[in-house]
Amino acid sequence: MVSAGLMDVQKTQAQALPDTGAVSGATAIHAALLFDWDGDDPEHLRLMMTRKGVDLETAVQVFFNGAPERYNMIAKADLPAAAQARCGLLDSIHRRIVCGFYLPDPERGLGLAHMAMQDWINRQDIDGAAGKSGRWVFDREMLDLQMTGPGRTIVKPRPVAHAGGPALWERLARMVMREKPVQTDKTPES
Repeated sequence: MVSAGLMDVQKTQAQALPDTGAVSGATAIHAALLFDWDGDDPEHLRLMMTRKGVDLETAVQVFFNGAPERYNMIAKADLPAAAQARCGLLDSIHRRIVCGFYLPDPERGLGLAHMAMQDWINRQDIDGAAGKSGRWVFDREMLDLQMTGPGRTIVKPRPVAHAGGPALWERLARMVMREKPVQTDKTPES
């Protein structure tokens, strides 16, 4: 039996966003960038940010549109009730950014979000030198790849050497035949 809460969430998800085939990636990205953090439903943005096609630049811009600096130094337990949904969504986007869920556009990297990310990391370093750490920390080394120079290949294909010899099944058959113990002793039947 499905609980009423789960049915409500599924109904909200179905109403919140049209089918992915009906909305182009550019339209969804544009909607995420125009999201009103103070007036719109955070669940709507959460659904948009979990879809395929959201690139790293867009994710970082959406994160900074949420004004994370207002809550960065406030402990989770001390958050006002009105800010909990916003911070939960910022937490979700941050986790996806740092784990590599959002891939960079090879042509743009961080693009327009480059300066905002650079400023955040610089403030983070200053806070770290003062012995403080905020709620959302970005790894400079991980993001340096996307902040400097042109986009780089993330996955490099390995060259494939074609086997020049017998087929796989023939090699396996020979290996199996070699490992069978040879029985030379025959015991007489009594």
